[in-house]
Amino acid sequence: MIERKKILLRTSWISVLGNAFLSVLKILIGIVSNSLAVLSDGLDSASDVITSLIMLITTPIISRPPNSKFAYGQEQAEHVASTILSFAIFFMGGQMFITSIQKIIRPENTELPSPIAIWVTIVSITGKLLLALYQFRQGKKVDSSMLIANAINMRNDVIISGSVLLGLGFTFVLQLPILDPIVALLISIYIIYSAIGIFKDANIVLMDGISDTSIYEKIIKAVEHVSGASNPHRIRSSQIGNMYNIVLDIEADGAITLTEAHRIAQEVEESIKKSVENVYDIVVHVEPKGNKHCEEKYGVNKDNIGYPE
Repeated sequence: MIERKKILLRTSWISVLGNAFLSVLKILIGIVSNSLAVLSDGLDSASDVITSLIMLITTPIISRPPNSKFAYGQEQAEHVASTILSFAIFFMGGQMFITSIQKIIRPENTELPSPIAIWVTIVSITGKLLLALYQFRQGKKVDSSMLIANAINMRNDVIISGSVLLGLGFTFVLQLPILDPIVALLISIYIIYSAIGIFKDANIVLMDGISDTSIYEKIIKAVEHVSGASNPHRIRSSQIGNMYNIVLDIEADGAITLTEAHRIAQEVEESIKKSVENVYDIVVHVEPKGNKHCEEKYGVNKDNIGYPE
């Protein structure tokens, strides 16, 4: 946990400093060179600075130990932060979209950008690519949805800056200044789309869901490997930070002792831990075999895996 916190903090600071430099550079050059596409790219980098600052604020929160108010700890703050990131990115994309539309509708004042816009875009592509690769690698290392979300955003920035560079090239070759706001418009649409994706992924977890539903198949197979355990049902899985919280019911021979039932439950726990990575906690409820069940309004079993999506 301590090592994870250090990695999150270090990665966040590198992201803040790197994006702040690129953001200021692109905004200034965008204004000086009269390029809306470069200016839009700079505003997008500014949103990355905001997201990285949110990460820095969130990291100490998710590292706090459980207490009477937050019995599972406060690691869900990571997904709350990802949701906030999505709103910040969406806002920037929306602003760029409106400005681009205005420029396209009123093209009479549009001028060719200065050639310096091309050079700052090349610097941006190089810097963003390095930051994105670093963030993604560190996010995978500590299984952080927050770092991975930010890495995806930076990967999008590389694509965005590449589009800006391509657009600037065509703008100068064809001598059509209208291409600059058109590129900015396309960039804004892509940013909005990315923001919606991050929002959806974060809220799956906040609604006690999981993105990888194959975990249920792994749980069922893990139970089947335990002698004496059968009919895994009413399986529930949710995420706490980057770890899974699993609850399930199983059936066992009703004639066995409580000690034997407890042993079977423990073996089920160990079997699941071998099949599923990053397990926070497992709760196994043992029922007598053939027990009549009331209608189960929640949970997963063999008959309803993956339904509904």
